[in-house]
Amino acid sequence: MAEEKRMVSTYEVKHAIHVGDKEVLFCADNSRTIDCIYMVCYCTWDNPLGIDQFSDPVGSDDYLKMMTEFTNRVQAQLEAVKAERDKITVPLSPFTPEHCTPNNYGESIENKVVVIRTERLRPEYRTADNQLALTVGGFGTYANARGRAVYTVNLYSGKESRWNREDILGVLKPEYLPDWAKEQLKHILAGQQAKHKKQVQER
Repeated sequence: MAEEKRMVSTYEVKHAIHVGDKEVLFCADNSRTIDCIYMVCYCTWDNPLGIDQFSDPVGSDDYLKMMTEFTNRVQAQLEAVKAERDKITVPLSPFTPEHCTPNNYGESIENKVVVIRTERLRPEYRTADNQLALTVGGFGTYANARGRAVYTVNLYSGKESRWNREDILGVLKPEYLPDWAKEQLKHILAGQQAKHKKQVQER
């Protein structure tokens, strides 16, 4: 069975490189004989439904010009990720199985500090700051649950995310919780408690 072509309007995606928060696409529409045979654009999924959103398209019938545009955009994304990493002030070495209590589906991980598997993260984000998270909800946090969803708050960035239970390496052993994470955990727990108190008062 032929693999389904990825399309952007009438353009077929020929090359796609995902770096950082964007994917850079190089596309071609060979049905065009002149003007904008090639197109370069960005693709993101920053929306609740995770639908492809395309932005900043540039087109030309000059292949070399468009390939240069494509590689320049990829390089710009690489530089942006490097700049982000340079701002990180905590050790980046990733957490491994020895730092965790294994992910036991027979036990609850609700309100636990967990470690996200590195292979579930994009290669450029496989660092400790992206792995540690506090579970704050989801059926996947329960013992012997049928559900898979686990909602978390990242201990470094404070970003809320949804994972599946199998994306979690395990619960971090207390002795491996770094000082920076302890401070962040206090702030996150305080925020969660304040949020819960407000919800109770509004009932």
